[in-house]
Amino acid sequence: MLFLLSTSSWGQEGEEKETITYPRLDLGGHIQFQLDGGGLGAARQEGGRPVRNGIGAFPTSSRISPRRLRLYANAYFAENVSIVTETDFEPDGFEQEDIEVTPLDLYLKWDYAEGHHFRIGQAKIPFGYEFLRSSRTLTVVERSDTSRLYFQRDIGVGAYGEEGRFGYGAGVYQGQGENESERNGGNDFVAKVTYQVTPQFKLGASGHLGAIRLSGSPDDLAVRRAGLEAIYENGPWILESEVIASDGFNLFSQAETPAFGYYLYAVRRIEENLDAVVGYDRLDPDTDQKNSVRSDTTMNARDRYTLGLNYYFSRDPIHRIMLNYEFRNELEGPSVSGSGVRLRYQFVW
Repeated sequence: MLFLLSTSSWGQEGEEKETITYPRLDLGGHIQFQLDGGGLGAARQEGGRPVRNGIGAFPTSSRISPRRLRLYANAYFAENVSIVTETDFEPDGFEQEDIEVTPLDLYLKWDYAEGHHFRIGQAKIPFGYEFLRSSRTLTVVERSDTSRLYFQRDIGVGAYGEEGRFGYGAGVYQGQGENESERNGGNDFVAKVTYQVTPQFKLGASGHLGAIRLSGSPDDLAVRRAGLEAIYENGPWILESEVIASDGFNLFSQAETPAFGYYLYAVRRIEENLDAVVGYDRLDPDTDQKNSVRSDTTMNARDRYTLGLNYYFSRDPIHRIMLNYEFRNELEGPSVSGSGVRLRYQFVW
């Protein structure tokens, strides 16, 4: 990247015709500021990551904080060959004095045919719908727990494309997640297919088979999950739904447990720059067990109702304010519920 930045032959658009020379560099970014109020405040846990939709496991408090600062840099070496990067600059554990720099995407992309490409490196694995969407395009402020049963990115090789009504993504990955060295005894296979049933209605299915080895453990834990999705867009309405079942390791239980979850969102465009959102999501990270003594986000099922408004200063590039009011309930064990406001400002350039 330093070599590319030092060259003087960046691609330019000519005044008469579009003339592109290589190599060239495209830069962009994404920033979010967020208020989590009431019982939804960002909470610290081991590793400093916030718990966003858990209930009762960690103390919470209202606060305003930078949710994300992402920088993108795509280096193009030819019309069909590029290196794609995304880097996160986040206050470590939401403590403002420390900044944690995390490489997210770093992969070589080769467009081998129109509408089809390979990726080699670290990238999002081809699973799910909400799971694959960038946070800058989300329907609600925070993803459902169902979408975050397992990590989003891994190191490997994958093929992606669209042909007619069909879309696909498939790849082989090391199975340890982003920025982690290989430790388990095999590779993961992940695949997704979509079909545009009508111009308004799309269906999709995903599968993931593999293993993960936790730090300090000599044993591999199985990763087995499947997902179904449905998206309907017609006029001012958008409906999004997804269900995911897992019978292996998941991030919430931190163990090999059966898990099940789903969500449904409805979006109604009220005006050109204003959307109304209604959502419901539910997750049980361990369908075989529950903790009846205390609230436990590793075992007990919980759900969330969301009412929201998204106000767009611009839809392309996205520049908006998102306001969500959430009602959360723990469905197993002691009766625990909470509610609060999430307010996010985000700008993409």
